[in-house]
Amino acid sequence: MKERMHSIAVSSAPLIPGSVGQPDLDLNEPSSWPALPDLRLARIALPAQSRYEGDRWSYLESGPDRAAPLLLLHGIGADARYFRFQLAGLALRWRVIAWNAPGYGLSDPLRVSHPQASDYAQAVADFLQALEIDTCVVVGHSFGSAVAQAFAIAHPGRVRGLLLSGTGIGQQQLSVQRRQSFEERVARIRKGAYQYGDRGADHLLGAQAPVALRAWATDLSRRLQAGGLQQAAAFRLSSFCSLDRAQALTMPLCMVQGSEDTVNPRQDNADRLLAAVPQAQLQVWHGIGHLPEIEAPGLFNQTLSSFAQELQTS
Repeated sequence: MKERMHSIAVSSAPLIPGSVGQPDLDLNEPSSWPALPDLRLARIALPAQSRYEGDRWSYLESGPDRAAPLLLLHGIGADARYFRFQLAGLALRWRVIAWNAPGYGLSDPLRVSHPQASDYAQAVADFLQALEIDTCVVVGHSFGSAVAQAFAIAHPGRVRGLLLSGTGIGQQQLSVQRRQSFEERVARIRKGAYQYGDRGADHLLGAQAPVALRAWATDLSRRLQAGGLQQAAAFRLSSFCSLDRAQALTMPLCMVQGSEDTVNPRQDNADRLLAAVPQAQLQVWHGIGHLPEIEAPGLFNQTLSSFAQELQTS
């Protein structure tokens, strides 16, 4: 079989600091981190409101209104704020939009208690309708990568390209260990969001990640809403597996994988999707864990910007 896998070595010193549009960024010093844009709200379109417990989307946005849009979908243990380095670093060239998934931030939760892939695919479609966006580059991290794949499978014509990090493809058969892992998360969030963060973020980050990043990732997890996480966990425990519909993923597809990612192991996820999608590419970043957007924001922003630029010129 033709080799299609790329390996990119990431140094923890010279390559991690700095980002596109953020030359003075120092991940060891939060005072150098960019401020987050103001939270925005949008109305869920009236015909779609029956699918939600309310009528409100919340999200963060930066960049010119008329620039090509990049839609960023966060992981299960974060929200739109996770993409702070992308919202700042890519704003000169792109319209950068980070959603809060249903039940996250101030986005109203889905009405269904155990959502399936179709529910989240429709949620992305409803969100884009609220922002009057037809097509975009979709970027998904972890849980967000599964949502991105579900949307791309259901609406391939609306996805100009797909960039996934910490890729999760779902499962064709649910293991006892995986079920217990997600059920443990749900049990913890039901006890309170603040104590949910007591586990910390060491298991999410590479060994060399700065202490400041670990503290911030922990703080993000303490801002979660129980309902949103429970719905996201139900989806991740569902029978969805993107390999079952991989033939629908006809758009350009790039995956970024940290070599130290133990949350969504490469051999169980990214490698399998790489083998199933002929045009897919995989970059393995050494020394990086499950959160490349914040562990190596400069390299991530360069990778995403180059990917999106190639789509515009192809």
